[in-house]
Amino acid sequence: MKTIRFYKEFGEYGYLATYSNHGFFKDGIYWKTSEHYYQAQKFVEPEVKLKIANAKTPKIASTIGRDRNLNLRSDWEEIKQNIMYDAVYFKFKQNKDILRKLLDTGNAELVEATVKENYWGCGPNNDGQNNYGKILVRVRKQLRTEQY
Repeated sequence: MKTIRFYKEFGEYGYLATYSNHGFFKDGIYWKTSEHYYQAQKFVEPEVKLKIANAKTPKIASTIGRDRNLNLRSDWEEIKQNIMYDAVYFKFKQNKDILRKLLDTGNAELVEATVKENYWGCGPNNDGQNNYGKILVRVRKQLRTEQY
């Protein structure tokens, strides 16, 4: 099986990353990137969500979302995979140019090649859970069934 590795928004497969510049509408708000959406969902306070939605870059959105002085929602660990799925799904559903590219990856395994992240990516020893890559594969499969 072919494996496609990507990191952040750079390179040929940068469109796969949460930092890629492909926004979407969800819940009446325009999210600049899937990173913006994901980070905002960690909180229930509307002002924190809005601050993240308005963050200039995905890096700033991520920094705010990781601020542990803010009140992380109590069910975050249980829902974070579903939130990431929604972020990825709406990003590709509403951006036809990258939807086509995603579908064109065929059945390739998609791996977020980050050395800092064992949960979402492959981790420094290539033994991470790659949950983000697995979500991309699930979204690809779902969107393929929705194509007419």
